[in-house]
Amino acid sequence: MMIETARLIVRTFREEETEALYRIKTDPQVMEFCPDFLDVDAGPADMQGYIRAFRKIEEDGDTDAWRCYAIENKGTGEVMGALSFCKQNMLHEYDLGWMMIGTYTGKGYASEAAEAFAEDFCRAHGVDYLTVVMDTDNPASRRTAEKSGFRLFEKRTVYDYHYNRYCDDYYYFRRYWSGCTLKDRYYGDSPYYGRSTSDASEESCGRSADHLNGSSA
Repeated sequence: MMIETARLIVRTFREEETEALYRIKTDPQVMEFCPDFLDVDAGPADMQGYIRAFRKIEEDGDTDAWRCYAIENKGTGEVMGALSFCKQNMLHEYDLGWMMIGTYTGKGYASEAAEAFAEDFCRAHGVDYLTVVMDTDNPASRRTAEKSGFRLFEKRTVYDYHYNRYCDDYYYFRRYWSGCTLKDRYYGDSPYYGRSTSDASEESCGRSADHLNGSSA
């Protein structure tokens, strides 16, 4: 897979890029918000196995399995970060994430890569939208989501604690691709009249079904 933007190439990791992948995994900001990225105990020697797994997923044409793509600077050839992507088991939604090496943050690279990937994947596979989830205590990632066209759908509470980090709230974003024809994309896009009359019930059911179709892509 390869997607080209004005400044970037988003592509499959190459087998020799183990050091770049490990730099991403061990970046302080990545460790803070994604401590289990590539497994919490994964070391340099494990990177080759991950890259081979990513490449096999691409070769097999598996659109659902979890994998990562390199974010390459088109001008220098450096790998500056990664996009992670998979189909979530419970909600069956395609979820996107990003991890950048600290020296390359704040320059719009992550949002440029995310926007390009979201458009390309949805167009190629007939998917209406992608999702992004993040800790509410991560404003930089929220800005990245908004810059790449994601819109806050809701705030969710999970009450979770792992890897010495307490996470009780997270943001859930969606980004509908530019060719999507769904009318009802977010809660509140259409009025709800309740079930008091048959006419109102039929109308609201039709609109609700349209909304649910957008939620199960």
